[in-house]
Amino acid sequence: GEGACGVAEEIFEDAGEQKVDLMEEDFTASLRIYGAGGMRERVFEVLDLMSELIYTLSSDSLEAVRETFTKHLSLRASLVDIDAEVGGCAACSRSLRSIDLEDSELVEMLEQIDGIARVGEKQAQAFDAFKGWLSRNGPHDVVVDGANVGFFNARPDQGDSLSYAQVHRVVQWFQQRNQKPLLVMHCRHFSDSAKMSGADREKVEMWKRQKILYSTPAKMNDDWFWLFAGVWATKQAKKGTHVYMVSNDQMRDHHFQMLSTRNFLKWRERHWVNFFFADKSHSSEPSFAMPSKHSIRTQRATPDRKDLWHFPSSDKVGQWLCCSQEGPPQ
Repeated sequence: GEGACGVAEEIFEDAGEQKVDLMEEDFTASLRIYGAGGMRERVFEVLDLMSELIYTLSSDSLEAVRETFTKHLSLRASLVDIDAEVGGCAACSRSLRSIDLEDSELVEMLEQIDGIARVGEKQAQAFDAFKGWLSRNGPHDVVVDGANVGFFNARPDQGDSLSYAQVHRVVQWFQQRNQKPLLVMHCRHFSDSAKMSGADREKVEMWKRQKILYSTPAKMNDDWFWLFAGVWATKQAKKGTHVYMVSNDQMRDHHFQMLSTRNFLKWRERHWVNFFFADKSHSSEPSFAMPSKHSIRTQRATPDRKDLWHFPSSDKVGQWLCCSQEGPPQ
């Protein structure tokens, strides 16, 4: 009733004032409350807010959404299997969308990264030098988090060193597909004390000649460099070209929480590529998990209709709740 709706409103107001993001359970509970209270417009507003932060929903949350649509909004909702590569939904005959950042959101993200990286005068100069280098040598199609690739399958705490050969195989994989990679790695990986063979040093010299390596300075976090490069390349990309960010780092570190969650999640969903090597052998080729053709995230079925939605399951790959069928529940 009205009391429950009032409590839900207070939760949203407090979250807004304290600049904290609500959790999946908060959103689904409020959908139930607003639905039961007959606040149809507020349900759609909450769905828009939720879609920016909660990309996939648990089975319990999907049931809460289904109930809200069928019982309280008198709209259809049914579970369907959708292949995100093909994108077509058999229930409503609509297709999933590919949702990327707008130019203004990319600019906002670049400004945020820039502000965080330039913490002091030296750091500001170093980051400006990097941006100058990017504009002279970029844009790149693929940005590679070199240390993350090089330490894959390694245990540095047990004396394992970075594999330059692994990094090279990732770089080559993209070059063979006519893509222009940028490799970002901290300067300590190229110092005199770095554990490098003669063959490793040859690879590094080749990367330098090809202008695809950027060695980040001491006392700075290389993460900000490769993240800036990836977002900047996305902004520069011509229509039809896709920029990839290769890393298994899920960016859950505390310092990434300084970025706008909404913008970062949206960018990561479209551009992030996870990689894998079966073993440490020199013949082990990398394999990649590329972003799907369509966005696997809660989304309006058509941008201009607030009442038609698709919700992907976090429990079962390929399962979606389609709330995008015209007409009353059957």
